[in-house]
Amino acid sequence: MKNNKNIIGFFERVIEDERLYPSHISMYVSLFQFWSLNRFQNPFRISREDVMKLSKIRSIATYHKCIRELYRAGFIRYSPSYNSYKGSLVEIIDFDTEKAGEKKISQNQNFLLQDEIRFLVPVFNEVELYFTERDLPSAEADRFFSFYRSKNWKLSNEKPMKCWQAAARNWISELKKSIN
Repeated sequence: MKNNKNIIGFFERVIEDERLYPSHISMYVSLFQFWSLNRFQNPFRISREDVMKLSKIRSIATYHKCIRELYRAGFIRYSPSYNSYKGSLVEIIDFDTEKAGEKKISQNQNFLLQDEIRFLVPVFNEVELYFTERDLPSAEADRFFSFYRSKNWKLSNEKPMKCWQAAARNWISELKKSIN
């Protein structure tokens, strides 16, 4: 019964949140299904391929975007695994439990989330897609990704990056200048 309230709570929030699209809903329902298969134990492990198949998401970039945005919106907690045999950890947020403590921690949590979510490291596929959409070779996306990964996603002035797309635009602009 508690889990029915959880999915109902999700849909109530979806109605209010203009940032969420059908792909987010599909992914959340898929994650909920995996949670159900794991007897509603938090956290549980997922495989990207399985979630993509069940949620009917075909693009890896869309998968990562949806996972990130569900995390940002507070619907899930997500801990990626870089081991393909292990699977990432996901925790479905219990809205009843969160509501009880929400008033106490909301100010602190909002402050922490603003600092924490200013920049999320992109996955290579997102960067590659960004470069290919601008008619640049995948190798250039790899150079950009490797360069900033080696610098721990910091700018030349050692400040943390806020938007990798802006850095990519500058990279592309400098690349075009050097060609001409």
